[in-house]
Amino acid sequence: MSRLNPPLTKDDFNNACWQDVVNGSERKDCLSYDSAFSKKSQEAQEAGNLRDQAVFVVLAVVTSAAIKPESTEEFFADIFKNLTDDHLEFLAGIAPEISDPELQARVADILWVRRRDYRMAQLAIPAYLQSATTLESPEHWTHCVDRMERALRLARKIKHKDEVVFSHIEAVLDRYNGEDPLWLSAKLMELLQECQFRDPSKYAALSEKAATLAESSSDWRRARTLWGIKAVWHRMEKDYSKELDASMSAAETYVKEAQAALSRTPSSYIVASHFLQQAVEAFRSIRGTKEETVGAKARAEEVHRLLLQYQEETRNEMITSSHEMDISEWVEEARNHVRGKDFQEALFALALLGTPTNVSRLSQQVQQQAREFVASHLFPVVMMNEMGKVTARQPGSVLSSNPEEAEAATRFEMCRNAIYYQNLQAQAYVEPARYQINLEHGVRLNDMLSIISHSPFVPPEREYLFAKGLYAGLTGDFFTSTHILIPQIENSVRYIMWRRGIITSGLDDSGIQNEHNLNSTLNRPEITSIFDENTLFDLKCLLVEHAGSNLRNRMAHGLISDSEFMSPLMSYIWWLTLRLCCLPILIHQQRVEQSNSSTDAI
Repeated sequence: MSRLNPPLTKDDFNNACWQDVVNGSERKDCLSYDSAFSKKSQEAQEAGNLRDQAVFVVLAVVTSAAIKPESTEEFFADIFKNLTDDHLEFLAGIAPEISDPELQARVADILWVRRRDYRMAQLAIPAYLQSATTLESPEHWTHCVDRMERALRLARKIKHKDEVVFSHIEAVLDRYNGEDPLWLSAKLMELLQECQFRDPSKYAALSEKAATLAESSSDWRRARTLWGIKAVWHRMEKDYSKELDASMSAAETYVKEAQAALSRTPSSYIVASHFLQQAVEAFRSIRGTKEETVGAKARAEEVHRLLLQYQEETRNEMITSSHEMDISEWVEEARNHVRGKDFQEALFALALLGTPTNVSRLSQQVQQQAREFVASHLFPVVMMNEMGKVTARQPGSVLSSNPEEAEAATRFEMCRNAIYYQNLQAQAYVEPARYQINLEHGVRLNDMLSIISHSPFVPPEREYLFAKGLYAGLTGDFFTSTHILIPQIENSVRYIMWRRGIITSGLDDSGIQNEHNLNSTLNRPEITSIFDENTLFDLKCLLVEHAGSNLRNRMAHGLISDSEFMSPLMSYIWWLTLRLCCLPILIHQQRVEQSNSSTDAI
């Protein structure tokens, strides 16, 4: 920002008609003011009014960021580091006279974090509370909660008027009495708990009322949170019996959510199984002595038995949906492949069950289809998502006389066809074998950790992440496994390349070294020395090819829906990761055994 000589003054602020922006904003918050202040600065520049322009530029900077109250004050200060001493002096002069509480709170807060001006922190606290009142809405609750939270953190930081903030929060909670439709009451009670606030019995009752109302509207996640809040209130008053009851109620919401998944049309045992798995873990993790948690452990076993029934239905659900193909023999073969083995042996057997997509065979099939169904291959294919947007376009025809165009089109078709084979393998082999392992073994996270912690595919300090992701997938939680494993695959590829002396980052014009992402690394020529042709094709098709599943890029941009996370493809990417982790271990064991055999022979 350019500097004026002389610097801006209070009179410049009063003469700039800044109130027009505030009065004209439908919602009284800084982000709404920001664009209007920017527009005003442009108008002042065009009119040649440099002092008005400078005022509005400063106000636009002041209101440009959405301050998150949980962030550190150093982070706040860094956001506004471009404000000069002259600007801060100007803001200090106008802060006490700003009539809009939202703008006053922001200006005063900036002066606190930049200058540690105690008086400005004192000024910001009531201004934030007044702004919270203006923005209060049970539907758009984040605006008021953010300001109350910032006021509370400031008050406790400078030990000033925290009782005033507590009283304000209590008044809001009393006003809604647990009947707000979303998260306002829950978030405010969590704030009070963080500060070890008084009167836990009052708010335990309020939490129970809000949780019961949330359950009545089938808002299971909010109900679960509120039961958890109630448990904390009881812990604060040292009523551990009631804490346990509230924790049980929180865990039961997973069971109810599973039942809700079956009552919908169409019903889904896949989704229901996911929530039952969460329920088992919730019951097992309930706090208390061995005697106190007997009921919770018994309930966990009861739900676990129900989970196994649901998982059996899940298998049938998958078989039924597999294009009406009868894969029952393959399913039984897969279960027999891991049946009766100890856990490690069964897991390795699953890792080796089936193979990645056969590239040579798939290419031949595409060529054969093109020759047999000429008409359908004359025109390039266009792929679209559920919103009708084009996500991939075939580069020409498989039958093109141009070899490069025909090869690119063939590759495109191979990626499309691979999705079918990957789905089929997951349904016919991976899922039945996974189900059988869960049926025979009560697997825990540490069981997985002990197996894969020495895998060459797993970089140092990533063992727990891989174990957590693989454990989640083994137990059917593909929401968790997919989110953990895909980024870890990307990092592992870079790690292996780095270990082989291959550069995995680039240097931009500013001297910043950015790591290459999976779109780049999987297409490096050196990658063929790391992965075999079939595995490399699967990784590309699953993760980065637009004609394939493109899971890495779609997940990174939030484009995968709830139902897709429960699709067989997520089971397949989990299995492929398991294979990548286990195969080097098995190869090493085989070499050791062969070496020992040779030694014995000598």
